[in-house]
Amino acid sequence: MAGEEGGSSGSSPAAEPSPGGGEAGAAGGEGAGGGGGAAYDGKCVFCRITHGEEAGTELLPCEHEDLVCFRDIRPGAPHHYLVVPKNHIGNCKTLKSEHIPLVERMMAVGKTVLQRNKFNDLNDIRYVSRKGSVW
Repeated sequence: MAGEEGGSSGSSPAAEPSPGGGEAGAAGGEGAGGGGGAAYDGKCVFCRITHGEEAGTELLPCEHEDLVCFRDIRPGAPHHYLVVPKNHIGNCKTLKSEHIPLVERMMAVGKTVLQRNKFNDLNDIRYVSRKGSVW
């Protein structure tokens, strides 16, 4: 998921396959808020970004300690951001009902980042999972 305006998320670090070939990125499954999974996976680009191990990726201010936000490395729109949990999430399909608050926080962070960057048409936002599922 990204708080993004226009474009797609296929050109982000999310384009790299996560271990096991699942989806990763903003709306994933295990590890965050319960549901099993490791808190960190060194093979996962998002885990490396959240731990400051990817040079050149600037983390944007985020009001939730369990989330990070950053610009897409190949944006598909002028306001293309990724919001990901700090705990490893291997696959969107593993989300459970207990992850709803996490996903809601991720959406709120995306909206806040857009507003901070003077993008206020919140009717033109797409929330996209790694494989392109749009909410």
